[in-house]
Amino acid sequence: MDDHNQQDQEQPEGIHQPHDTAYKYLLSSKKLFVQLLRSFIQKGWVDEVNEANLEPVPHSFIHPDFKKKEADLVYSVQVNGQEVLFYFLVELQSRVDYQMAYRLLLYQVEVWRFWMSKQEEKKTKQKGFRLPPIVPIVLYNGKRRWTASRQFRQVIAREQLFGSQLIDFEYLLIDVVRYKQEDLLELTNTIGAVFYIDQARDKNELLNRLEQLTDIVKVLPEEERDRLFTWMDRIVSRKLRGSRKSITEFIHKTGGTTMSLEQTLDAIERKAKKEGIKEGMEKVAKRMLAEGVDVSLISKVTGFLPKQIEQWRS
Repeated sequence: MDDHNQQDQEQPEGIHQPHDTAYKYLLSSKKLFVQLLRSFIQKGWVDEVNEANLEPVPHSFIHPDFKKKEADLVYSVQVNGQEVLFYFLVELQSRVDYQMAYRLLLYQVEVWRFWMSKQEEKKTKQKGFRLPPIVPIVLYNGKRRWTASRQFRQVIAREQLFGSQLIDFEYLLIDVVRYKQEDLLELTNTIGAVFYIDQARDKNELLNRLEQLTDIVKVLPEEERDRLFTWMDRIVSRKLRGSRKSITEFIHKTGGTTMSLEQTLDAIERKAKKEGIKEGMEKVAKRMLAEGVDVSLISKVTGFLPKQIEQWRS
């Protein structure tokens, strides 16, 4: 599925969803991240990416000014023997950010800085030393068409005068609401279902889309269904007020449970406290961090200070 298959018409504005970790939690599953790439990125190197060679980088590079508007994920993967870093930014703003290319440049520099800090100093001084490629990807689910330039040099004044002397890159854009409904349904997978649901503009449309997804969701792997249901509980029920009952009915109808992310974390907390050991809580905190759960929520569940939790990212 590529840009030529996306819808051209503008979508009316709906209720803007609040900043949430739900998309990050969903895509912290390596299987779903690979599924996203293979479903929406039409590049030859995608075939080289699989769960076995994909590893999450437990660190966030979002600037403090944007932590309430964005979430990010970083994955490392071996492609033909070369380490490649995927920088995946979830853009949760309703308005198009025309400085996205500039911000991605800053984030990529921070990713390289973090990566360099993990390398042997002797190795970095060798003539043949090379930085790993970074592939920037933006997921945008706002209703307005994304009209910002994806190429960095196009945000530089009079860039045509300086040719190859200027730095340049182009980020990949996944514009959720622009994909055609029939294309999303034809995917018959979790990511397609997520995008199909996220496009719903009101409760009636949501009900209709859930009905069409029933047979697809029933046969999804259990782990993927659980992540889909958690995403629905945290995103859709807030985006479309009054839809929680419909979501609950859909979850039961497709063989799931209505345990939300918070309930799941509460269950983890009770189990860790029952074990009665600090090490157990630390393992829980680190696992939650790897799953993309917000630091403040991890702190609330485990009792560790946010500063301590942030240190575990490195």
